[in-house]
Amino acid sequence: MITNYKDKKLVEYLEPGQKVLIRFGHGLGDTIMFVPIFQRLREIYSNVHFDLYLETGQEKIFDSLCVSDKEGKGYDHVFHLDFPMSEGSGLTKGQKCCIDEIGIEPTYELPQFPKYESPFVAVHFHGTALPDSVGCPSDIAEAIWNDIIEYGKIPIECHFRHVFHNPINELFPFITRHVRDCKAEIPSLIGLIQRSHAFIGVASGPFMVALSLSPHRLLYLEKNHKISDYTKLGVASINIKEGYVKGSIKQWLSSLSHREIWRVI
Repeated sequence: MITNYKDKKLVEYLEPGQKVLIRFGHGLGDTIMFVPIFQRLREIYSNVHFDLYLETGQEKIFDSLCVSDKEGKGYDHVFHLDFPMSEGSGLTKGQKCCIDEIGIEPTYELPQFPKYESPFVAVHFHGTALPDSVGCPSDIAEAIWNDIIEYGKIPIECHFRHVFHNPINELFPFITRHVRDCKAEIPSLIGLIQRSHAFIGVASGPFMVALSLSPHRLLYLEKNHKISDYTKLGVASINIKEGYVKGSIKQWLSSLSHREIWRVI
């Protein structure tokens, strides 16, 4: 494995037909800066096969080789880059890596990320005017919250303390992500729901916002009021009056894979 580039840069080792592994065991910020350099290296030396080894989950995003053997058996060369600090040099870290370790002209680009779906699921468990007849009990709300997390999404409560806020609707102790300390603005509520993967909630203002944006990505938590009291559209719902069947939320979220995304209005 090659780690010293003081006398000979990476490109000086390269020959046509070689198979080369570059090990880049750094954090996400450094990797974002390095990926365009790696792509440029592939373009310049198209007659060399390059693979990139990343760690800590970064291989899910960037073009890399997931190998259990960090030493890279079967490669002609394995390069480990330090991606040196650049303070005082007048260069960026990426530029300094190009000059000091790789031996190519510096690149100034940043990578283009693929489009990913939102990791957030907006939830609303409280009704303002009719808290008893529409509000979700704390134990059921917690089970729903945990189901969202177990599915792999990030739940966020979209309850703003607006001008009509009902003091009885206090924050449930298990909720760790919310907007209650933010200024209550209707555009903020709409924007939050638009940028969430889905909405799960009781009959409320946020529920009607979600219904208007996309009824296909909304799950109504039904208690004393039927979904038909609010819309004749085919909206998914679960009855929370008698309890909650664990896993119901995960099953519903799984069904959204090929549904339309929120409609921007």
